[in-house]
Amino acid sequence: MNKNKTKIKICGIKNVKIIEKIIKLKIDFLGLNFIEESRRYIEKNSALEIVRTIKKNSKINVVGLFKDHTISYVNKSSQEYNLDYVQLCGNEDLKYIQELDIKIIKVIHIKSQDSVKELKKKINDYLLICEYIILDTYSKKASGGTGKSFDWNEYSSLFSKKVFVAGGLNPDNVSEVVKTYAPWGIDVSSGVETNGEKDIYKIENFINRSN
Repeated sequence: MNKNKTKIKICGIKNVKIIEKIIKLKIDFLGLNFIEESRRYIEKNSALEIVRTIKKNSKINVVGLFKDHTISYVNKSSQEYNLDYVQLCGNEDLKYIQELDIKIIKVIHIKSQDSVKELKKKINDYLLICEYIILDTYSKKASGGTGKSFDWNEYSSLFSKKVFVAGGLNPDNVSEVVKTYAPWGIDVSSGVETNGEKDIYKIENFINRSN
């Protein structure tokens, strides 16, 4: 993992064919979506093939996305798919997280009325037992990948070490976000897609403009 730059996470990869190109790029984390209702849900065989390719050819951290699944299912899946991290996208609390046998990335969804003080406490509480936090925009319809951003300026004081910024990032705005707010990490999904599929050219542009 690159230590002296903004950490980059590309989420929602499900195309086996694109992975050979992605592993040559300077990214730190790659997310596979195991949330059944998501349009980015990945089938078992594709997930296994992608993980094998990554583990054999790169040092990219593989992250599995889950949402309010049973603890036993998450633990079993993390072993089956040889995941480096589990990303929790639902209402998982501290007690739930303590029962998991793998390093955790917890998503916190920001609503427009949320106070910085309350969010800061929530971040600090989760970081006691989680490796990283992702701040994303709240949506009733989806747990992430909506392409909608929260008010970066209002919540920029939360962009501390071990915190990823997600929601609404794309190749056109990532350079300004990194330059203005210097987030520790950035997470993108829909912003590097064309017609609902990951676009290698957009991914390359996103990475190049984030440095």
